[in-house]
Amino acid sequence: LGNLQVVLRAYAWVMSLGAEGLRTVAETAVLNNNYLAHKLKRVRGISIPYAEGKFRLQEVRYSWKDLEAETGVTTEDICRRIVDYGLNNYFTSHAPWIVPEPFTPEPAESYSKEDLDEYAEIIERVSEEAYTNPELVKSAPHRSSIAQMDETVLHDPSRVITTWRA
Repeated sequence: LGNLQVVLRAYAWVMSLGAEGLRTVAETAVLNNNYLAHKLKRVRGISIPYAEGKFRLQEVRYSWKDLEAETGVTTEDICRRIVDYGLNNYFTSHAPWIVPEPFTPEPAESYSKEDLDEYAEIIERVSEEAYTNPELVKSAPHRSSIAQMDETVLHDPSRVITTWRA
């Protein structure tokens, strides 16, 4: 089941690693995830609603709820702002949000300690920007080829083109 090319690529990757390599990759991903959780739980405005103080095998769902309550800056604002620092925007969550103002970085096995330190440093910098200059974060991105998009059109059925004929 699924897309044959994706399944074949995943199978080839697993086979190229072998049993020992696959174990190393899995252990590195768990280590990276817990290392990043240790760094991010210290950032002002971040909470870990369901994993505070717990060792995690998979990614952690963090919350910017405290930061949003204190500054008005949302997770989408931060997601756009980190693009200005050269990071990919992060995954927020599937709707409906169980965790308020969620974000879920996924530090896989391919990231180095330096990559994770840089990521945590940028998240901390953006958090401080939100507390000192919230408009800077809310109006982001500032260094991107695509400016902030107006998504209100997506909520108006009369303006959304959903068929070929339209």
